[in-house]
Amino acid sequence: MKSKWIKLSIISLIFIFLSIGIILIDRNYLLTRQNSSSNKKITKNIEFFNNGEIYYVDKDEDTSIFTAKYQNTISQKIQDLLKDNEYNMENPLIINNPYGTNTLSLNIYFEEERKIDVKYTITAEGTKDFSKSLKYNDNNEYQIIGLVPGKTNNVLINYYEDGNEVGRKEFNIIVPELEHDIDAEFTFEDGESNEEITDGLFALLGHDKSFSSNIYLYDNDGIIRSELVLDDYRGDRIIFKDDKMIYSNSTNSIIAVNNLGKIEDFYSLGNYEMHHDYVYDEVNNKLLILANKLGSETIEDVVISLDLATGDAKEVLDMRDLLGDMYEKAVMPKSGKNTYGGDELDWIHLNSLQVIDGKDIIVSARELSTIIRVNNIYNDPELKYLIADESVYKETEYEEYLYNKIGDFTANAGQHTITYIKDDNLEDGKYYIYMFNNNYKGASTRPDFDWSNYVGCGTYSEGDKSMYYKYLVDENEGTYELVDSFDVDYSSIVSSVEILQDNYIVSSGMSHSYAEYDSEKNLIRKYKYNSKKYAYRVFKYTFDNFWFE
Repeated sequence: MKSKWIKLSIISLIFIFLSIGIILIDRNYLLTRQNSSSNKKITKNIEFFNNGEIYYVDKDEDTSIFTAKYQNTISQKIQDLLKDNEYNMENPLIINNPYGTNTLSLNIYFEEERKIDVKYTITAEGTKDFSKSLKYNDNNEYQIIGLVPGKTNNVLINYYEDGNEVGRKEFNIIVPELEHDIDAEFTFEDGESNEEITDGLFALLGHDKSFSSNIYLYDNDGIIRSELVLDDYRGDRIIFKDDKMIYSNSTNSIIAVNNLGKIEDFYSLGNYEMHHDYVYDEVNNKLLILANKLGSETIEDVVISLDLATGDAKEVLDMRDLLGDMYEKAVMPKSGKNTYGGDELDWIHLNSLQVIDGKDIIVSARELSTIIRVNNIYNDPELKYLIADESVYKETEYEEYLYNKIGDFTANAGQHTITYIKDDNLEDGKYYIYMFNNNYKGASTRPDFDWSNYVGCGTYSEGDKSMYYKYLVDENEGTYELVDSFDVDYSSIVSSVEILQDNYIVSSGMSHSYAEYDSEKNLIRKYKYNSKKYAYRVFKYTFDNFWFE
């Protein structure tokens, strides 16, 4: 009897193992089938069709452009067209947005043994002409941007050899309206300045927080000229490196796009999601990224690095390790939810960062109205200093890290886009930091904080002004001093400022405006836009040595 039960047990175990094996085999088979099916769909359901002399891409709506397979398939189809046909300057291959990354664009391809320079002009009713000289390349492959949505666009391409025109191509293209509810043209008003506005395109980064926003590029007349397509989230800035644009296309991934619109590199952030900002560390060829660790009880308090050579993402700093007492004192808002509707504690709210000499960083903490320097970011991070009103750290262990304020002014409150400026005219240990000072007295995780030192600061919905602030930081003496400032439209949260060719590009997100000021802080032009929420940032880029010469 005992022998019989042993035999039955053995048979049962064999059956169980076989069943598990079959299940595992079936699961792997299904995964293989799914991947195979997906790959077939990507390669077989993508076609080029031509409407007259312009080619378009036809694909299933649910086929993502954000895969290497998709991008390489498009490249191969372009090469097939070039191999099967003869294209020259007067009869180039023209494809509308082949890689799917730049909606208002055309790619042109032609064969020519001579060194040819290319210029183009786009004309559309009711808008000024948009003319650009393209950056030369040996392959005679270019991306033309600047098409105006909802209009018939006339495109004139001029070819030059040694400054002499040797050919031209002219055609019309009807461009549909944009899919997202965004204005194709913004209103603007000119200020009192007589200075010229800088050349370039304004990049609206996170145009409207109410939907997943693409990157929208507007010219100096408020006309949209490019839509860089994202998967979700937003792009927080564009970094130019090795003839590629690097920007976030989702909370968990970053892409590198060449000047034809092809995504050449995909980077995953692994167990992290980015937020607010990322910068390039050229010393180590890495991105430093503000991030959330998935599954953590806190948000917006971690910094990770992304190695652009290997693709490795690694946590380098958790602010709780440096400011643990401030974390312990923070409380959840009365609603039980953070700004984004989650239950994680947003106790510090990092919103911008800068890297110094490939080893140190400066970060902005909105919830603490503090600028923080952290040294030795990759090895053994250590707190260097805090720039904030003394009341923030009163009777805490961090008072010794506070730099002393020189002069009579209200310290930064809820600041954004801090920028580090090294000046060779200053002695070692001194430098500048400028920022968009929101001038906002609010911190939902510190409801009992006494804001009386923050004279003139506004609330979430009301305020007289925000300000451009520029500090002189002296590490030798442990001080900071306000050396320059001017008033801008009030915005309690979000917003940005940058200096471009001595002019100031300022975005006041809550006021739905952005503007350019001259070097003397006189307004050149201010733009207004419609939005359910706000644009997170507005930076300006020339795109020289990328698209343009």
